[in-house]
Amino acid sequence: MTDAECAAACLGAAAPQASFVDAPLAPDLVAGYVDLHVHTAPDVFGRSLDDDEAAVSAVRGRMGGIVLKNHASETASRAELLARRHGIEAWGGVVLNRSVGGVNAEAVDAMARISGGRGRIAWLPTIDARNHRAFLAAGDGGLDVVAGGSPTPALEAVVVACAQRDVALCTGHTGADDALVVAELCRARGVRCCITHALFPIVGFTEAHVRRAAELGAVIELCAIGTLMGPTAHLPWMRAWGLVDAPACARYVATFGPRAFVVSSDLGQTGNPIPCDGLRRFVAELERHGLAKADLDMLGIGSPRRLLGLPAAS
Repeated sequence: MTDAECAAACLGAAAPQASFVDAPLAPDLVAGYVDLHVHTAPDVFGRSLDDDEAAVSAVRGRMGGIVLKNHASETASRAELLARRHGIEAWGGVVLNRSVGGVNAEAVDAMARISGGRGRIAWLPTIDARNHRAFLAAGDGGLDVVAGGSPTPALEAVVVACAQRDVALCTGHTGADDALVVAELCRARGVRCCITHALFPIVGFTEAHVRRAAELGAVIELCAIGTLMGPTAHLPWMRAWGLVDAPACARYVATFGPRAFVVSSDLGQTGNPIPCDGLRRFVAELERHGLAKADLDMLGIGSPRRLLGLPAAS
């Protein structure tokens, strides 16, 4: 075969495609969305991007805002700095793990009083929750917020603080039955409540749990990271958490209505997609599995703004 014949054969075998097999997702797919669950550096865990990088990414995506979450420290102060530096709406909160004194109302009150008013969410214990430690077989017994089916005095005080400071309460890594107790208490005290990544096995919500939470006015969180987890996950630590795929999430939304749910990324870990990209992918998958744009806008814009106590988007 001559050089010319070889070149022709090679070109024929590698004829260019008319278009990408899987075209890149539209950059404005999450325009206006508020991501309630963004992990950034600095942190005690490995993070793929810092606060500023997350803000820049969200601005490029024309997002409506982000909420910084850190298992070890408050993030309201960091959110205020992001808002000043980048002109993005950013909010923070505090996770009531042992690093801030555990389940205590003082941590909620202090976080909410940080200048700028960016502290909008308190999370119940995550890595220090008894349920978390039991699920992952790690360490001591952990922290409880419910005992014998009733709220602990510490939880009662936290909910009162949330009511006084207009702060939403997320259930963290509290188990399903106890999370409903939290939701009932929030309803009684007029506190906005979110069930953190409810469908993850570590929380364990069933359809009956979702139905009751929706009746109580709680918002059920659906996370992009759930679609990356399970036995074939690309990161070993994610294999113990269990897959929560987009079809399952879409079915729940179709059954109970979009107002009962919120989408977030729960991303930022080293080795995972950055939050904005992960949320784009999740929203695209939900759309492929039957959710209309109006439903998706409720999940990504209406529900998170309502949870944060913000006016509806114009």
